[in-house]
Amino acid sequence: MASQVFINRASSKVAIFSGLLLFIAISIAYTSCTDSLSKDMVYANHSDAAKYVGMATCASCHEDKHSTFIHTGMGLSFDTASHSKSSAVFGLEHQVYDSFKDLHYFPFWKEDKLYVREYRLIDGDTSHKLEVQINHIVGSGQHTNSHLFTEQGFIYQAPITFYVQEQKWDLAPGFENGNNSRFSRILNSECISCHNSMPKLAEKSDFKFTEIGNGIDCERCHGPGSLHVDQRAKGEGVDVKTEIDPTIVNPRKLSWERQIDLCQRCHLQGLNVLKDGKKFTDFKPGMKLSDIFEIYLPEYEGENASFDMANHSQRFQMSECFIQGNKEKLDFTCISCHNPHVSVKMTGTEVYNTACKNCHQVNKCKEDIQVLTKAENNCVSCHMPPSGSEDIPHVSVHDHYIRVPKPAGEVAKRQKLVGLYAVNNAIPDEETEIRAYLEYWEKFDKNPFYLRKAKEKLTGKDYPRLWLKYYYLTEEYAKATQQKLDLDILSSWELFILGESYGKQKSWSQATFYLQKAWDMDPTVPSIGKQLLKYRIEQGDLKRGATLATDLVAQFPRNGNILNLKSKVFVMSGKYTEAKALMQKCLELEPDNIDVWGTHLNYYAGVRDKPQFIYWAKKIRQKSPEYVSLAVIEDLLDKM
Repeated sequence: MASQVFINRASSKVAIFSGLLLFIAISIAYTSCTDSLSKDMVYANHSDAAKYVGMATCASCHEDKHSTFIHTGMGLSFDTASHSKSSAVFGLEHQVYDSFKDLHYFPFWKEDKLYVREYRLIDGDTSHKLEVQINHIVGSGQHTNSHLFTEQGFIYQAPITFYVQEQKWDLAPGFENGNNSRFSRILNSECISCHNSMPKLAEKSDFKFTEIGNGIDCERCHGPGSLHVDQRAKGEGVDVKTEIDPTIVNPRKLSWERQIDLCQRCHLQGLNVLKDGKKFTDFKPGMKLSDIFEIYLPEYEGENASFDMANHSQRFQMSECFIQGNKEKLDFTCISCHNPHVSVKMTGTEVYNTACKNCHQVNKCKEDIQVLTKAENNCVSCHMPPSGSEDIPHVSVHDHYIRVPKPAGEVAKRQKLVGLYAVNNAIPDEETEIRAYLEYWEKFDKNPFYLRKAKEKLTGKDYPRLWLKYYYLTEEYAKATQQKLDLDILSSWELFILGESYGKQKSWSQATFYLQKAWDMDPTVPSIGKQLLKYRIEQGDLKRGATLATDLVAQFPRNGNILNLKSKVFVMSGKYTEAKALMQKCLELEPDNIDVWGTHLNYYAGVRDKPQFIYWAKKIRQKSPEYVSLAVIEDLLDKM
């Protein structure tokens, strides 16, 4: 057997096995506890020395697992856009209309390439048209296909999704009810690292990808495989029938706590609050998830019968089966029912019923025989009924809260919201909990309850970074800039909101200073770069503004707001020819953006084109009279 170094957590003594030391720099730790945590260990492939090798390498030895896994929802989660990957139907009758934005969307194939066309009709004529090629489809086709496109290493979500169960196209989740961000929703590592194999990102970036895979792969559940492959290639390694292989994670040999952590890394949708210094790509199977991030969900009085699509883990952990089973050390987890290597479509009902009968052999079901017969004696159909999710339209999923069903009239409705709770940490630290309240309001729900709770927990506490964010979110910008902050420990986003707080007070110099620091920390976040450029322009620093604008447009050539700011720099610099070349593209990307209209107004004032100036002035005044006053318009007309 190849030799390893083990560190016993209880004694901290190092036991060195005979032979050469294979992993001298890798600590592999076992606990001496006798409870369920006795299976916890720090695996060798938690080390930075372990690299991802890809599913093809795993398949070379584990073809039996690979051959079935590639047909699972995970194996089919992400791929290039192709006819074979798509589960959608196409045709002129399959279009989506967004009544809030007055925009139509038409998905279509052209020479085996998938496109989404956005257009607007006025009196039957097309007044706006934009076509974007789709590069990737995300979703196994069991519930949805969503559509992504890539540009300069960045990944964006298209505004329409195909909902498989209802065989219909509609706006993508989160794009409904006036929230259509069109083609500008940029995805980060939090999104991609759940829906795909582990991605690689550019240095200092959470948004710019240097490598993405084609579906969730073996290493998402087993961890990086390079150490395992290297060892086995040498004919070395432990006998897995008698020992745990420390170079690769076998989820079945984890404690039930770590098994749940592994599954809820992705199968628990809530607010993910990262710990300081951690990234979403840091988590590896066998780790304690709360060491990387905590997952927060709202808590209500009474039984909550509604849930989000990916709340499987949270709902499961509410079940008495789960609670009592693990109290009795039965290790009742997700893989008690689900074989991750086999598609749920290929798993017979009896597999799930058997999992139930393992504990419920004595207690016979008391349901009426006619109901049982109709349900074909299927435990899941009654005790885990399918239901629509709150966050994803046109989708029905099984509720993983296992319980005795109640009559519809007795099901408790949502009652009073009492707070947020960390599903994966019973005792969260105070700072993380406060951050959760602030971020939940910021990202998910503008209910003032969350800000009130944050303030309650902040009052009397010396948390300047949290006070900065609280005052920024409550638009108390002067108080935000009065915090005593250690700039060396601020994140790029904290530097951004500090700069923005100065910008809201028209303190352009300070705003630019902090936005520049934020941009230097992560020069791939479009919102930071855009605001920095805006402040450069406000200061009249057109030379540095032009340099920044060129960098931004190179990275984000479809960002109409950024292109518009570059156009503005050209107009202010008197470079009208260069401005004109960009302005049409800006209008194509942002046809309803009043700032784009404003740049057109200033351009036509600069080139003294009275008819076009009047056209844009009327257009702007009709939409927002306060955007530009009549006095300013009349003054500019007098100078033409």
